[in-house]
Amino acid sequence: MKPILVGLDGSELAERGLSLATELAKGLDDKVIAARVVPPTWSAGGYDPELRQRLEAADEAAAAGYLAKVADRLRADSVKAETRLLHGDAWRALLAAAHQDDCGLIVLTSHGLSGLASRVFGSVAQKVLANASCPVVVVPCSDADLAREEELEERASDEQAVQRMSAVAKAKQR
Repeated sequence: MKPILVGLDGSELAERGLSLATELAKGLDDKVIAARVVPPTWSAGGYDPELRQRLEAADEAAAAGYLAKVADRLRADSVKAETRLLHGDAWRALLAAAHQDDCGLIVLTSHGLSGLASRVFGSVAQKVLANASCPVVVVPCSDADLAREEELEERASDEQAVQRMSAVAKAKQR
């Protein structure tokens, strides 16, 4: 059988797709490939190159640690598991990984973009659906789930901003 690729972003909401993939993999005796994309650290001259590299390394280490925990949980649940730490645009990176690993299925969770936001910003799920060469399952979320996830992401973003400002301040002291 062919592996199942699950796109994850570190959120509880995205892990709903992991739950579905786990059940499918058990029933089909397939392996699950948990994938997380690390986007480049955006900078318009705001960070010096050395600091930017350290921030990117920290983001990559956090994503790798997250994927290792996901793989451990899958294996504890008797599912064959691998991980992929990807870089770049999420939808392109996921499609490239699915192609490279000859996946039979891609599983994603929708984060609920619709209407104008979807048309302006697009959606990883929409782009994967439109361009995938294998079947794609998109696990939907409710408005309440999305609101809860946005609140959690906002808190995490605030904490990350404080950590990054602290790193910038320390770098300037050197």
